[in-house]
Amino acid sequence: MFPKTDPSYFDGTWTFEKTEHAVLGLCKTLDRYAHRLTLEDLQNDPRCSRIPDLSLERVQEVIADVEAKLWRGAQSFENEVIYHTGPHHDDIMLGIMPFINRQLRSPKNQVHFAIMTSGYHSVTDAFLQKAMEDTLDYLHQGRIQMVRYPDFFEQGYRFKQEKDIHHYLDNVARRNPDEMRRGFCHRILRDAVGLWGLKSVDDVETRFKMEIGNLKEGKPNSHEIQKLKGEIREFEEELVWAYTGTALDHIHHLRLGLYESRTEDPEPAVPEQGRRAEGPTNNGLACRQAQGPVFSRDVEPILNQFRELKPTVISVAIDSEGQGPNTHYKVMQSIAEAVRLWGEEADLSKLRIFGYRNVWSTFHPAEANVYVPVSLNAFAVFEKAFKDSYLTQVKAEFPNPDFDGPFSELAETIWVKNYKDVQFILGKDFFYENAHPLIRATHGLIFLKEMTAKEFVALAERMALSVRDGGSSPP
Repeated sequence: MFPKTDPSYFDGTWTFEKTEHAVLGLCKTLDRYAHRLTLEDLQNDPRCSRIPDLSLERVQEVIADVEAKLWRGAQSFENEVIYHTGPHHDDIMLGIMPFINRQLRSPKNQVHFAIMTSGYHSVTDAFLQKAMEDTLDYLHQGRIQMVRYPDFFEQGYRFKQEKDIHHYLDNVARRNPDEMRRGFCHRILRDAVGLWGLKSVDDVETRFKMEIGNLKEGKPNSHEIQKLKGEIREFEEELVWAYTGTALDHIHHLRLGLYESRTEDPEPAVPEQGRRAEGPTNNGLACRQAQGPVFSRDVEPILNQFRELKPTVISVAIDSEGQGPNTHYKVMQSIAEAVRLWGEEADLSKLRIFGYRNVWSTFHPAEANVYVPVSLNAFAVFEKAFKDSYLTQVKAEFPNPDFDGPFSELAETIWVKNYKDVQFILGKDFFYENAHPLIRATHGLIFLKEMTAKEFVALAERMALSVRDGGSSPP
């Protein structure tokens, strides 16, 4: 259990984190700001009364520490190589997009995105069927001119993926949904030609009609269809980060052989073709039976990227097993093992790792040590980018059981709650009277846990040990 729900959290050795936890809990119980608490309030509270050397000075220490966390989250990044990781497409965005957008504003930063799994589970048969039908319609109308180039079916289909993205986003700006859809269908066609080795428009028509029929009949997805669904998710991820000018060579689709349970169908074991051959596909039954990361399949691709890119900052989702899709936990363990092995080759003493959570679990304010300010401008960009880019997720195939709506709205709800919690400690006037415009503009907060490489590896080891012992361990 996480400390916010487990009374035993306050037993044993007392830490400053427990003091923060107890003081915020008292503020919320009394509906009173921290600076208005009295010593009698502290003494009468069953948790605050355990604080060593109890006095109002302890409350002032909490206020100072929370303020320091906020200023850490307001800092800019310069001259960094930043490697953001997500278990699935949209996990990074839903967790930390406002944090990332400020990093992307500086051309002195190199910002990379690594999505670890294909995410095909999140694309419904109905969505893919409609996409293939629309692609055929545009072909019949003569509105996909690229098929007329003589080398398109030999090698031309592999190129100009950047143009598909630019075409789509140009028409987001023009508010032209028909041309947005045409840009999306361009990408569907390119991926299909590479996937099935199609050699002509007639081949496209024959294959698409057959696959549309299979989808209508509800037949199990072939590995090729699973892979095509995964490539739809990859296009969505490329759209989101193209909003701020991220090039395709900074978006890495690793397609690791991890998935949410051992009873699911394996991810596509299809030979990679063209530009998107960026990671291994899964190897069948061995993946089903794996209890933890498999080096060659799960860890080595990440380690190789660390060696190549030499990131100075890494982000990682650190959900425990059972907190949302189990892939989150498995990906976190794979990244931790890659960091551990990289540390045997390189000096990682200055590497900063930011743990994040999104719509599946949240940090208590006392657990996090960085609070990232989120303005209404950031809310607006986030919401529009999500709805324009993640076409498969506006109505999610696997929604959060506690929220009926787009994941973007759930993420915003969490950021607003975080902000309200911190207001109990700092007060509302801290924000609206602040001299810094970023703080004055704040209406939400993203909680992060910054760690060294050693701290991150140790956290992963504790969590793995707890899982082996039949429990779960908080960060």
